[in-house]
Amino acid sequence: MKQVTILLAVYKPNTIFFEKLLKSLNEQSYTNIFLNVRDDSGEAYEFYRISKFIKKIITNFDYKISKNNKNIGSNQTFELLTLEAGGDYFAYCDQDDIWNSDKIQKLVNEIEAKSAEMCYSDLSIIDQDDIQTAESFTKIKKRVVHKYGDNLFDYFLRRSSVTGCTMMVKASVAKRAFPFPNDFMVHDQWLTLFSASVGKIAYVPEPLIRYRIYEGNQIGAAILPEINSKDDYLQKRLLKERNKLYFLGKYHSFNPKQLQIIDSNLLFVEKRIEFFKHSNLFNLVKMVKISKKDKFLMLFEIFIGVMPQKIVAFLFKKIHKNKN
Repeated sequence: MKQVTILLAVYKPNTIFFEKLLKSLNEQSYTNIFLNVRDDSGEAYEFYRISKFIKKIITNFDYKISKNNKNIGSNQTFELLTLEAGGDYFAYCDQDDIWNSDKIQKLVNEIEAKSAEMCYSDLSIIDQDDIQTAESFTKIKKRVVHKYGDNLFDYFLRRSSVTGCTMMVKASVAKRAFPFPNDFMVHDQWLTLFSASVGKIAYVPEPLIRYRIYEGNQIGAAILPEINSKDDYLQKRLLKERNKLYFLGKYHSFNPKQLQIIDSNLLFVEKRIEFFKHSNLFNLVKMVKISKKDKFLMLFEIFIGVMPQKIVAFLFKKIHKNKN
């Protein structure tokens, strides 16, 4: 039986939520587990509090608890966890969810059955009182499509259907993914893309985790966070996407076909940037010509590109309020 190492990044966790998470980890049916925890608070008391919970609750497998000297954020903390961990598979873990008892077993079964580099699952949604608010993540993220199989590099380069707390990655693959492009992608987006560059992605089409969405969690169901205007969209979405593609093309050893895909997507984003800078008829025609790559996205960007700023600001306000 191969060893699964759970990588848990922690930052000042809610006591009740954290206890429920740890109990769900301790009750996993899979028996060859190691838990690697890293506290990102940079505070001695928080490290003591976290350690106390883990020592009390985790009784069915071994664990290691370490801490960052200062707060560095979840991305870099998961990168450190990946770098220092041992085992055959890495299962990434947030601090306030609840795992089904057969989560690890089903992910291991699927990743091995499909000879995949990575496997993930769907998830259900719960609130702060453990009440289910959605049976699937696709119910609250309408644009999410759970992709799996071969030849998915192009898809995951542009968008992601993977939530980090549902995924399991071969340790050998995750360790090849250094450095993480922390300025451009969160750890789960990057590990999914890198896994797709190496081989196959597997998927379990049932919720194996109860994903908690409430005011205190870091990402939840956020859509276009911190974007409230045309200029925000240009700076924080399009220009950031261009910088990401520049970085990936320069600093990672992708094969020639994948580098061509990066170049194609770079051309795609350059035309969109030009439209946002100069929303004239000439650039509008260019947007229409490239719309087949993602029709919904192109319609959205054309709309916010040609509409007055007040209407665009109202639209983003509605998006942030509705989160779907």
